[in-house]
Formats: sequence, C-alpha cells, structure tokens
Amino acid sequence: MYLPSTPEPAVERDNTVNKEACRKSKEKQKPDSHMVTVDQKVTIDCPWSIYSTIIALTFCIPFNAKHSLLSAGKRKYVQVCVENLSELCFQLSENSLKNSANCTDLQLVSLNPDSQQVIYSKQSIFFVWELKWTKELPLSLQCLFSVSFCPATSEEQSLSLKPFTYEFQVENFFTLYNVKTEIFPPLGAEYCKTGSLCSLEVSITRLADLLEVDKDEALTESD
Repeated sequence: MYLPSTPEPAVERDNTVNKEACRKSKEKQKPDSHMVTVDQKVTIDCPWSIYSTIIALTFCIPFNAKHSLLSAGKRKYVQVCVENLSELCFQLSENSLKNSANCTDLQLVSLNPDSQQVIYSKQSIFFVWELKWTKELPLSLQCLFSVSFCPATSEEQSLSLKPFTYEFQVENFFTLYNVKTEIFPPLGAEYCKTGSLCSLEVSITRLADLLEVDKDEALTESD
C-alpha cells in the first residue's frame, strides 16, 4: 500500500545525475505508528533535461502473518494468525490454504466462516484448517495462505488490491507425545472449591519413535 511521502530536498535532487534506474529498498518501522514500511526511490530521466528527478515512495505493509500447528489427540490443525499493522480497517474475504505439493492423500478442511470479516487496526484474526489424511503423513507440508482484502470504508472499497499471501513450511509434524491433565479435589471433598488446595496430575505418553535431531531434547524414562 502506497502512502505519500515528503519530496526529496532540492539539493539532493539536483546532485543526482545518474542515468541508470535507481531503486533502493529499505525496511524500517515508523516510530509513531509502529507500522512496517518499505522506502523506494525511483529515478526518472528526461531527454530534454540534464538532471534526474528522484521520486520517493513509501509502501506500508498492511499485515503480518504467522502460523502454528495444533494437536488434539489424533487430530491436527494448522492455524494462521493475521495481524493488521496499519491504522486502517480492512474487510477480509476468500481466505484459503493450499498445499503447494498437491498431495492427494492430504486434505485441508477449512473451519472458517465464508462471510467477510472486518479486521481493525492492531487487531489479529485467526484462521484454522484441519488436516485429514488417508495414508501416512508426509515429512513436510508446503502451504500457501491467501486472503483478499480491501479498506472497510465504503468510499475506498472499489480499490483493486492483490490478495495478501503468506507461504510457509511445516516439517515433521507427527505427534511425539500425548499430554493429559486432570485436577482432583482434596481428600474427602467432592468438588474443587476456591481457596482449597487441589492436586494437578499430568500424564505424558510417548507415541512415536524420535528422530535423531529430537533425541537430545527428548524426555527419558527417568524424566
């Protein structure tokens, strides 16, 4: 997204006579809004002028995305978090998560609403897909997340913007341990009550053999 920026100083503009296309990019963070921006400088050369014109462009990155893998028993889920970094509100629609490897034995079942969602400034929205497979799980999963967006204000909804995309890879996502927890009331009591000392029981069961890279950090029988 382009935001207008202040023009280059006249001295700097007149001193630049390089005839080659000049495009320098640098990521920075605006201290006032904590918004990630990318600065671009474009040099324009005219045949009837001995000077070059520098145009400074500032593009703001509207979103930041991150992913996580969730497990519940034998069920697995891929979660993508989209954070709005800008000062604007957007409407999100047509979210999708595709397997770049086109693995036919693996399905990504969307658990997200089909309707449009409004994401406000500095707000995060989570998207979840369930993994379903017919054979063995692959060693790695190449994913491409995509979501369409437009400004939430009515006068700017006609803007044509490309979908926001986020590509990531998940490796070795088979379950190593099964964790169960349970809280018990004190002896002689039927329920847990506020102020009473209760016991927490945690059970960790190994479900699969470990890879060599995981053995150094794995739990042993004595642990």
